[in-house]
Amino acid sequence: MRLESWSAVAQFPLTAASTSWAQMILLSCPSKVLGLQSHNEDLEKDKTSQNCLGRGMEQVAKKLGGAHEEIQRLTDQLQVKEKEQCKLDSALKKSQLEIEKLKENLVKHKENDAADLQKAKEHNQRLDEEILALRNRVRSLDSEKKLLGEMVEKLKGVVCESQENKQLGNHSPGKTTGAERREQHPSSGEKLKYNQQEEVQQLRQNLHRLQVLCNSAENELRYERGKNLDLKQHNSLLQEENIKIKIELKHAQQKLLDSTKMCSSLMAECKHCQQKIKELELEVLKQTQSIKSQNNLQEKLAQEKSKVADAEEKILDLQQKLEHAHKVCLTDTCISEKQQLEEKIKEATENEAKVKQQYQEEQQKGKLLYQNVDELHRQVRTLKDKENLLEMTCSQQQARIQQQEALLSQLENEKRKYAEHVNSNQELSERLSKLQQEKEALHEEYVRLLKLLNVHVRNYNEKHHQHKIKLQEVKYRLTNEVERRDKRINQFEDEIGILQHKIETEKAIQDQITAQNDTLILEKRKLLEQVIEQEHLIHSNKCTISSIQSRVLHMDKENKQLHENSIHLTQQIRFLERIIRSIHIRRGENLKAFPVPKWWHRGKLASLLPTKREKEIYSTEVVTSNNAELQHEDESIPEVIEKWKHSEHMETTISDIFESEVMNEVLPLSNSSFSGKGLVESFVSLQETEEIKSKEAMASSKSPENLLCSQNSEAGYINVSERDTWYTRTRPKSEL
Repeated sequence: MRLESWSAVAQFPLTAASTSWAQMILLSCPSKVLGLQSHNEDLEKDKTSQNCLGRGMEQVAKKLGGAHEEIQRLTDQLQVKEKEQCKLDSALKKSQLEIEKLKENLVKHKENDAADLQKAKEHNQRLDEEILALRNRVRSLDSEKKLLGEMVEKLKGVVCESQENKQLGNHSPGKTTGAERREQHPSSGEKLKYNQQEEVQQLRQNLHRLQVLCNSAENELRYERGKNLDLKQHNSLLQEENIKIKIELKHAQQKLLDSTKMCSSLMAECKHCQQKIKELELEVLKQTQSIKSQNNLQEKLAQEKSKVADAEEKILDLQQKLEHAHKVCLTDTCISEKQQLEEKIKEATENEAKVKQQYQEEQQKGKLLYQNVDELHRQVRTLKDKENLLEMTCSQQQARIQQQEALLSQLENEKRKYAEHVNSNQELSERLSKLQQEKEALHEEYVRLLKLLNVHVRNYNEKHHQHKIKLQEVKYRLTNEVERRDKRINQFEDEIGILQHKIETEKAIQDQITAQNDTLILEKRKLLEQVIEQEHLIHSNKCTISSIQSRVLHMDKENKQLHENSIHLTQQIRFLERIIRSIHIRRGENLKAFPVPKWWHRGKLASLLPTKREKEIYSTEVVTSNNAELQHEDESIPEVIEKWKHSEHMETTISDIFESEVMNEVLPLSNSSFSGKGLVESFVSLQETEEIKSKEAMASSKSPENLLCSQNSEAGYINVSERDTWYTRTRPKSEL
């Protein structure tokens, strides 16, 4: 500001005399002018630092206001939590009341169980007494039963003796006389017998009654035993339930004690938290008072700034007066005014020193306030941690209460609400922690900026001068580097054009190569497909050749077997033809030797003629017997008929035996695997194979000798099959 005043003085138009006078003054006091310049520079620095501090203080005040608002929010949330805790306390009281009710109910149940147990014991005693009485009664009945059994045995013995006596009396001589006497005078034995029978009947009735009574007593005993078992089981179940109820009561009492302890600890922690909240509120009030004092100090600074401005205005007035003094050329007045100005400048410097001291004190107070705020935040964190612990304990209590009693379903909804509040509190705590971190970071930045300001203000002038020198050097270097860069850019552009031309030529070459590669790949694929097809053909031809060779070998074996079978069949046919010839010859001889009589064709004897066309075998014994029978012409017709039937029966048995032997010889051939249908199918398959061979003659490598062998084997196989079919056709006719 003083420099500005001096510059303003220098701007006024002065006369030669005034300029000379000013030069004289400047020459007379050069040290004072330099001191004023340095003082003005210090004032400007102080103003800039004060402005920065004012801004920092405003930011700190805003942050403190935000922290105060957050503390108020936290206090509100704590109040809400206290209300929730009150609700939980009321719920706990309700649960305690319900537990007391349950205890009363348990006591009542115990009393009822005790009464029931006493009743059951009394009933058991009664039943025991009844059982003892029944046992005594059963014993007495058993004794009576034994006595009656002995009486019955005695009576049975008496009855047996009487019966024996009767039998002896019946066998004794003089039966007629005894009978007459009995008819006339009934004896005393019959009376005794009658009396004994009546006694036996009475004893039987008594036994029946005793058996019925015993059965009823046994049924009653069983029923009472079943009742006793049921009562014992019921008593055991009641005792088990009583034990379980006692155990549950103990658990409930322990849980109640734990819950009461937890509630007391929670209440103590809540009180401690309330005390800490009050302390925090007091500290917040202190902080507000300190903020107010800072505002007052800022107002004082503003007043001092206004005073400095007034002093500057006075300085301007004094400068005007100096100009007027130059005009008047009153040196004495100028000197006196100069002295006054120097005194005022000294006062201003002293005031500035005082302001600086106050500013430093305010800075120290601000640091203390920051420390207090940090401590408050730490306390808030601890309180939040404790609140979280309290919330965790409350949730555990709620879980325990829910496990103990299923009746407290309303607490679940409150627990959900409480969990939501906990989440909101956690979010708020996270926000607070973030804000605290930001505040600490800002505080550190503020301190760092203050230090940097002091350093930068000291080194600004030196750096500015050095910066100008460096700028000149940098400009010179930049111009040189720009020129070099332009040259390099031109070179690179030329190289890029050459490379692009090369790339285009290489692309054209690559396109040609790719086209040639595609054509070669297609040709390769076609050739591979042809090779694969040829390999498939070769493989299929080899398979067909191997199958045909195996068939040929199999057919050769079959032809050999069929040839052997045909030889065997021809031998059998010759043997059969011989047998048939011998049968015909013998039949003709029999017809000549034993002609059929005329009476054979008459009446019912015509129905006894043989029905078979041919007789295959005649045994020699039958022929001789027939000849012997024919020689006796005097024999009767029925005897001849019976002999003829007997001979017929023998012939049929012999012929059946012969046929069975022939069939046993022929059956192995029919059971063989070479049937007519199989041969026809094999013939068709051979024709198909011949067609395939004719188609694949160029691809196969088969010799002509094998083909001839296979044709011969096939022809032989066909001939054999024809013989088999002829045999199968002629065979059923012969059997018929």
